[in-house]
Amino acid sequence: MPAQPQPCDLLVDGGLVLTLDAEDRILVDGAVAITGARIIAVEPGAMARARFSPRERVDARRRIVMPGLVNTHNHTPLVITRGMVEDMNFAPMYTPGVPQGHRIGAEEAYLLARLGAWDLLRTGSTTVVDYYRHGDSCARAMAESGLRAFVGGRIHDVDLAALIKGEYRYDPKIADATLRENLDIVARWHGHDGGRLRAFLAPHAPDTCSRDLLREVADAADPSGPPVHTHLAQSTDEVAQVLRRDGRRPSEVLDEVGLLGPHVVAGHCIYLEADEIARVGAARLSVAHVPIGNASSGMMAPIKRLHEAGALITLATDTKSHDLFEAMRAALAINRVQGGGRSLGARAALRWATANGAAALGLGDEVGALAVGMKADVILLDADAPNLRPIVDGVSLLVHAGVGANVRDVIVDGSVLMRDGRPTRFDPDEVVAAAQAVATRLWADSGWSPLLARSGA
Repeated sequence: MPAQPQPCDLLVDGGLVLTLDAEDRILVDGAVAITGARIIAVEPGAMARARFSPRERVDARRRIVMPGLVNTHNHTPLVITRGMVEDMNFAPMYTPGVPQGHRIGAEEAYLLARLGAWDLLRTGSTTVVDYYRHGDSCARAMAESGLRAFVGGRIHDVDLAALIKGEYRYDPKIADATLRENLDIVARWHGHDGGRLRAFLAPHAPDTCSRDLLREVADAADPSGPPVHTHLAQSTDEVAQVLRRDGRRPSEVLDEVGLLGPHVVAGHCIYLEADEIARVGAARLSVAHVPIGNASSGMMAPIKRLHEAGALITLATDTKSHDLFEAMRAALAINRVQGGGRSLGARAALRWATANGAAALGLGDEVGALAVGMKADVILLDADAPNLRPIVDGVSLLVHAGVGANVRDVIVDGSVLMRDGRPTRFDPDEVVAAAQAVATRLWADSGWSPLLARSGA
């Protein structure tokens, strides 16, 4: 008598499955069986159809199925600056006339963060790092979206009003307030929704945090918990200020206070000298490479040298564009412009956007591949999209031709969050309209004349 089919909650059935597992298996007619939040089988479709009786089936016959992407550095409320700050300066915090940070209220930050979460979801990022002022607002938006997220606040003791004028003034009261706020976020959100949300400490950067504050953060961080997130060597201004203040370069200061190691994810890492690259590599620092945002400001991180020195390279979009497919392609192009040749190819870039990001966040055994026992974080792309044909080598095609708009379905923790381009947990039209209203009002308050305000829309 034939065995009874095994029940499962969800069967992603019939797709071109790129597992990115240890064997790098590709199944032309493959299936992924899911029960609860975990994958219980990745196997040929015919075998899965005979073996499983799913509660719900996702038809993947015209889809490319792959692990969700891991996006390691974002500040979703800063979607308000996209298309504006790129032609002004390298970062909003240092730019006068931009509605951000202390000029955005908690509810406004939440409405903007929802737009960022929707953009991340629709372009295939299933695990994201998101931190900013009003970290509670970021956490709330991520919790509602269903994304797997690491959330934090923004720790600093520099006076931001003075910083916008180019002056560095440090205030212990600001240090106490921002650190306390971030610790409250950790207490409130770490482990939320069965661990789908985790919370971390986020000192902004070595120039906006005094040496004493950085040491205090290092002392408060849990070495066995989520990694600390920061910016490092993101501008010549940062390097010059830390040299003036401490007589050390930023990476040296982080090292001396205990914030340079595998428990730290550092965004950008652009202005590093040869000895610093060796230091960062030896410390096994995780680098959140932001190729598009950096290149838009005329900057490029020495990623190949950091990789060769031992740093763990991950990829991030940092708000301006949330398309991690675009970031993969840009990372390879920038490496080649820097003289790296074709030593790093599509598979390396895809690993940076999946397994490496997972490892940096302490989720190396949880996400970043499709394998039995791992979390069911899966994205499905339209295999009939003209930019994804003809298919010869699926991995190379995705990296060199794919775009976030190809993503049609998204699953996180075994829950379908997007089905055929529409989110299942929120109204995308309302999210977009609410964020637009916030942006129109705040830019108008900053002395600009937003297009939609002029039209009365």
